[in-house]
Amino acid sequence: MKKFLICLSIIIILGLGVFFTLSHFQANNQTKGTLRFKVHPLESIVKINNKTYQDSRGIFDINLSSGKQKLLISLPEYSFIEEEINIEPGKTLDLGSLFLFPNNWQEENIINSNTIENFYLTLDSNRIVFIEKDSDYLWYLFIRNSSEKELFWKTSTLPEEVVFSLKKTMLVNLGKNNWQIVFLPKSLIQTSISLTDAFKQALNNSDFKTNTLSREIIQADFYPQDDNYLVIRTEDALYLLEFLNREIEKIHDGPVSPFLLEESSIYFLKENGVLTKTSLQTKQEQQISLFSFESQDLEQTKIKKRKNQEEFLIIESSKKASYLKPPENIPVIIGENLLDASFSLDEKEILLNLKDEIEIYNTEQEIKYATKLFADIPAQWFLNNDYLLFQKDKTLNTFFIKENKIWPISANIKNDNFFYDPTINYVFYLSDQGVIKVSI
Repeated sequence: MKKFLICLSIIIILGLGVFFTLSHFQANNQTKGTLRFKVHPLESIVKINNKTYQDSRGIFDINLSSGKQKLLISLPEYSFIEEEINIEPGKTLDLGSLFLFPNNWQEENIINSNTIENFYLTLDSNRIVFIEKDSDYLWYLFIRNSSEKELFWKTSTLPEEVVFSLKKTMLVNLGKNNWQIVFLPKSLIQTSISLTDAFKQALNNSDFKTNTLSREIIQADFYPQDDNYLVIRTEDALYLLEFLNREIEKIHDGPVSPFLLEESSIYFLKENGVLTKTSLQTKQEQQISLFSFESQDLEQTKIKKRKNQEEFLIIESSKKASYLKPPENIPVIIGENLLDASFSLDEKEILLNLKDEIEIYNTEQEIKYATKLFADIPAQWFLNNDYLLFQKDKTLNTFFIKENKIWPISANIKNDNFFYDPTINYVFYLSDQGVIKVSI
């Protein structure tokens, strides 16, 4: 009996201990929250309220007491992040990816020349087309993997526009209705083809009343699924042209805005201002919006679309931006007096560029905030939704939106010529020394 009472007492004591331990843990846990983020470079020093945290992968998932905390992320010879964060009980504050930028960025002169006037990245970013000024303009193809370059074309003027296909072809608009189809080196066709002449010949051979049709190409692009086909816009129609055989179909009869291609569909505003989708395979037309946008100056309209989703950003000729999210079909006006606008890399936010100011519109929360930013040309998204890339006085900079901080990359940008490739996180820019690659 005595042994039984002793055992029972031990069990009761242990049970009370476990109960109070769990109660204390639960009460303590209810007053804590989690801070989550990833930092670059990985060796950055993280301090929260002067306590140092480390992780060789740069990934942090830290339990903290609720309330305001002071976060400092630093690294010698780099920028720093210092901000006050608020931890809520039982919740996770996810700061996403945070970047520190070096005082001296890692640069590589990949094409060394002081006579380059402009350069372009192909769609796969593995090749660079650059143009040097001599007695003529000399066009070269540079292969990044092998550092080989090859002269493949000459022109008397610089292009107004260059459009690449997914393969080894590009469209070049040399102005005054002089469009050329150019085949990059190591292709079967060694000379360029005049798209202007091919288009005129196709019209002449068609059943259309060619004497009443405009033959001036205003816009042209490759059909995404077959670059032997081109979509062509004139002032009075849209066409699908197979340029090798001069076969032509009319997609739409009447004036339209600049079009947008995606897979086998083409999007444009009709003369009545209605956003329209047409299948390039069946030629069936579908009305996307019940609402009519401005149609006084269709040529100044821009259409941008979320990938694989029927959600659109429409910039009208009055520089007003609308966000259209079917099936509601009622656009939301999100900005006015714009220079340009673009979806973020994850397409959840929209950057609205105004003169000396930017606005960010969140498509999920339907809120907008603004901040001053003095830039010579419209800023663009960089790294994620927290950073922008912009140029001011020939200096290329990053802009950390949350902290309103600017960090320079290079002070030697030539001809406003730079590209950011988000797939490999490289910035390419033109300097007086040639084409420079910046590693992030």
